[in-house]
Amino acid sequence: MNREVREIVNYNCQALEESAKNFEAIYKVMFRLSDNVLAETNDGYQIQTYTYGEIRGRIERAAAALYGRIGATHKFVGLEMENCVEWIVAFWAILRSGNRPYLINCRHPKALCQGICDSLKIKYIIGNHKTELNGDYIDITAIDSAASAMSDNKESSGAEEIAGKGLGSVPEKVFENVIALSTSATTLHEVVCYYSGKEFSEQLLNTQGILKQNERISLHYHGYLKQLAFLPFYHIFGLSAVYFWFTYFGRTLVFMKDYAPDTILNTVRKHEVTHVFGVPMLWHEIDKQLRKHLKEEGGKKQKKFEKGLKICTALQNAFPYAGTKLSKKIMHEVTDQLFGPSVQFCISGGSYLKDSTMELFNGIGYPLHNGYGMSEIGITSVELRDHPKERNKNSIGKPFSCVEYRLSDQNTLQVKGDTICYAMMIDGVYKETEEWFETGDIMEMDADGSYYIRGRLGDSVIGENGENVNPDMIEQSFQLTDAKNLSVLGIPNKDEQGEVLSMIVEISPYLSPGRIQGMIDTVYQINGTLPMTSRVQKFYFTYQAIAPATAIKVGRQYVLRGLEAGSIELIPFSEIRSSLSKEDGSSLNPELVKRVTEIVAEVLDLAPEEIDINAHVMNELGAGSLEYFDIMEHLSQEFSVFGEFSEDEYTYTIREFCEYLEEHIE
Repeated sequence: MNREVREIVNYNCQALEESAKNFEAIYKVMFRLSDNVLAETNDGYQIQTYTYGEIRGRIERAAAALYGRIGATHKFVGLEMENCVEWIVAFWAILRSGNRPYLINCRHPKALCQGICDSLKIKYIIGNHKTELNGDYIDITAIDSAASAMSDNKESSGAEEIAGKGLGSVPEKVFENVIALSTSATTLHEVVCYYSGKEFSEQLLNTQGILKQNERISLHYHGYLKQLAFLPFYHIFGLSAVYFWFTYFGRTLVFMKDYAPDTILNTVRKHEVTHVFGVPMLWHEIDKQLRKHLKEEGGKKQKKFEKGLKICTALQNAFPYAGTKLSKKIMHEVTDQLFGPSVQFCISGGSYLKDSTMELFNGIGYPLHNGYGMSEIGITSVELRDHPKERNKNSIGKPFSCVEYRLSDQNTLQVKGDTICYAMMIDGVYKETEEWFETGDIMEMDADGSYYIRGRLGDSVIGENGENVNPDMIEQSFQLTDAKNLSVLGIPNKDEQGEVLSMIVEISPYLSPGRIQGMIDTVYQINGTLPMTSRVQKFYFTYQAIAPATAIKVGRQYVLRGLEAGSIELIPFSEIRSSLSKEDGSSLNPELVKRVTEIVAEVLDLAPEEIDINAHVMNELGAGSLEYFDIMEHLSQEFSVFGEFSEDEYTYTIREFCEYLEEHIE
């Protein structure tokens, strides 16, 4: 299989090298292996497959329908969809019909999306659901279905009219060569990056060099290479590293119905996914949940796991390929609950990854590599070394052959090369990209030429000694399994000039006093081990979200805007600690008791004040079996403890419900 992949890579790269290096050339090569499976989906019961030939047929029909409806405007058309097969159809249909796709970031605030669409003078927006943005909406699902029906039945009544317009035909020479996408917009400025097929061609031509450095990236499982379509295609990491890198060589994308943690893990296992690329938030969350589970299992289990991790890491350092397979078997109690045995290659990118997280995934047999890229420059490097001892250094690798790196006087990374977007629009102003792009990321280069992220210039905080303090480096030191999110940042000092290095920890309002106290103790203990100049000065809890539900990372500017607007309220550690000290150590969280009582009262049609915390819901409150399990279902939904309630651990009183929830709640 590896030989076959190498042959495909060499053929496709040569074809691209000899072409005009535009999107039309990419498209023709990408869809040449018509019998290969491009996509897999799962409706919960069975797996549905789609071949490259099927998808190309749908693209051509949808392109004809679009051309018949709006013509070849050579202007931007909005594409607003999360990852799905229809996204692929719509993306290429826009280009094929002589129009330019602007990839709308579905996770941006509506006002920001609308502002960008207005600046780009977008008249049409394509999606698979009605958009709230201004513009003529075109339902790609309706067009796709109607065009397919017409293709199947040429003589059907009204076949000329598809989605309300004539089918038409697209002249052979019509094919646009420009796309646009946005940055992650943590500053809420309108930033749009323009790319032509040339920049994406250069990205694809990196593949031969990547395979020479690490053949593991081409490994299949049971004859297939399947990439999880986790990263959104409107994000440069998802578009370039997930969609283009793998479909150009005829491999398979696996789509998920949602982004719930269980859905991700179940999808990987059921489809036998081989490649998982994600942002640090994904890896950190899995790491946190695993360590939390081990902590609940007890010290003996934790020690056994840590010992196994060291043994497996040593095995892989000695025998990278055989050691990886053996590690999954040794750690099967863990890997069976995570991705299973199929995963061969993982990449993290988008922000800083904790050293401990890198060590965990590499140790249990899921080779995790750190990469680097930005919306403005594409994907420019990946740490490709085989041995965990090298990957665990957390390098982003060396620049690909098509780009150059250099460090500025402030040690920020500057990038020059053929994959950088050719132009940008910033707050409505168009400008061509300069030769060297300033990333703003603080970097360090070792003697081997590998680069390491040390923070972001805009996030640096001036410490008490006048030196810049890097909050990213501090943040990675804290492993809080009971925190939903945390951020270390500089908060403006109201009484004096400058900023105070602070930590904000987002927690559930239903977390037990014992777990809150344990978190405070852990934070203070870790902070005491840091150098004096890097120690956090102020500590806060918050019950409000410090990152949007759809965010791929916690943005410090988002937090600061929330603090300024009053949507994020801070509670000093000292204030919560003081209130905890007044409580009986065994007492329950009053907010949790209140909400559980309300749920029980609602199910049993009682007034909350009628229910005693120690009353048996069946023997004393009159609940039957159906009402009891209705209460269980409501509690599971309310507190996200699905599958946690066990028949072996029946609970019957408000107190017992709360005690059980406090052990399992997030």
